[in-house]
Parts: sequence; C-alpha cells; structure tokens
Amino acid sequence: MIVIFGASTDIGGRLSEKLREAAVPFRRISRRDGTAADLSSGVGVRKAVEDADVVVSCAHARYTELIIQNLPPRRLDLVLMGSAWRYSAIPNKRAEEVRKAEAEFLASNHSGVMLHASMIYGGSQENNIQRLLGAIRRFSILPVPGGGRQIVQPIYIDDVVECLFRAATTKWSGRYVVGVAGMPLSWRAMAKLCAKSIGCSCVIVPVPAFLPLVAISLLNRVRSTPIDVGIVLRFGENVNVPLSDMMEMFAVQPREFEVGLRLAVENWRRQGVI
Repeated sequence: MIVIFGASTDIGGRLSEKLREAAVPFRRISRRDGTAADLSSGVGVRKAVEDADVVVSCAHARYTELIIQNLPPRRLDLVLMGSAWRYSAIPNKRAEEVRKAEAEFLASNHSGVMLHASMIYGGSQENNIQRLLGAIRRFSILPVPGGGRQIVQPIYIDDVVECLFRAATTKWSGRYVVGVAGMPLSWRAMAKLCAKSIGCSCVIVPVPAFLPLVAISLLNRVRSTPIDVGIVLRFGENVNVPLSDMMEMFAVQPREFEVGLRLAVENWRRQGVI
C-alpha cells in the first residue's frame, strides 16, 4: 500500500491518477479529502501509515520530521519532496527547512529517496510562470535584477510526477537524494519564451538588485505577509542541478521548457486561468 501525504497538491493529485491508471494500491491523505490525519498537528498520522509499504510526501519538507516520527518500526520506503532551494547559498528559511528535512531523512532507518525539484510549472496551483505571464501581459518592459542572465531550470509538472511514480514503485535499499530539474536556460530566455507563448513581446531592462530590495523592504513594513527577499537575491545565483541522477535512476528525460510551456498554456487557457 502506498500512502500519499499532500494528495491535494498538484503533484499529489497527478501522482494519484497515475497510480490509479497503473492499478497500484494507494491511499490519499489530505485534509481537503476529509481524511483523519493532519500534518500540522500530527493527529491521526500514525494511524494513517500503520499499513503502509511506501509513504510518499508531496507536502512541504517541513513535515518530514513529523512523518518519520510517526512511522511504524518495520521496514518501509519513503519518497519525499524537498526543493532545489536546498542547493542555494543564499540565507533563506525555506532552504534551511529543506536541509533540515534532508538530514532527518538521511538519519532515519528507512530506505527511500528525497527529490529536490527546481521550479515546477504547469499545474493549477503554481504561480511562478503564471505571475510572469501576467506581468508580461500588463507591462511591455520588465525591470529585472542583472537583466535576468542567471541560469534557471524550470521543470514541467508531469516530469516531476513521473519521477515520483517511479520512485514510489521502486524497492529501495539505502537512502538517496536526487535533484529533479529541467533543461537549463537563462531567466531572460525563459521570459522571452513566456511572452511568445501568449503572443506578446517584452523588453527586459537590467536594474541593480538593491532597487527591488528597497521596494520589498518598504512593502514588508505594510504587509501582513512579508515578501521573501531571497527570491530577488536568487537573481544573482545560477541554479545548477545535475540531471544525470534523475535520468539514470528514473529514466526521465526532462522536456525542453518551450515544449512544457506550450502544454501548460493550453491547460491554463482551458481552465480559464490565463
């Protein structure tokens, strides 16, 4: 039995469908589904996994410790979602949470794998590419720190789900950490392809990083939910997730961004999202 936490997330929902199509037994754990297990409080988690052979977490990495603490003592496999923030050198709460989760997994006595995914796009819940498309529609000029020359590796959601599916249906011996990412391109090139996908054009103007940092500092004084300055600081940092482990362990070749973006835009238009 495969037990899936975070089953109502984009990747959790798609993984569930893939398992159903393959006739693999699984159980979804999600507050939206009304299941009696809550990762925020820990209530019901132990009971939810008592008959599990594989536990998959599509929830935030911060819940890794709680999941591990509630696992039965017998052997089972873990498949956990982390984040490529783990590889960032920028001081950031999200990166620290993912590193902590990775350490907890590696120190456990359960086999399995943790997947550190870069920017996932194409689902209904993602907002990175959708926000970028919205900005391109509204503004013909985009001021971007450094001109957007840093390297990014956006990965289409179905490529991530395929990795999860293969991980969840593999018998593991030992604990592994695998980066999951798309083909590298510059942020600038990504933005140009986004503009092309909706029939727009955009001019990218380089600006010093301190200008948006000052703006964020001012906004954070009046917002109840602060904006993460790490997002701006990452414009000075290249994403560099090797693809070899993903391709060798899961036999998944990530699709080119333009190909995945075309699929994403088609889906978003059908859903009325864009």
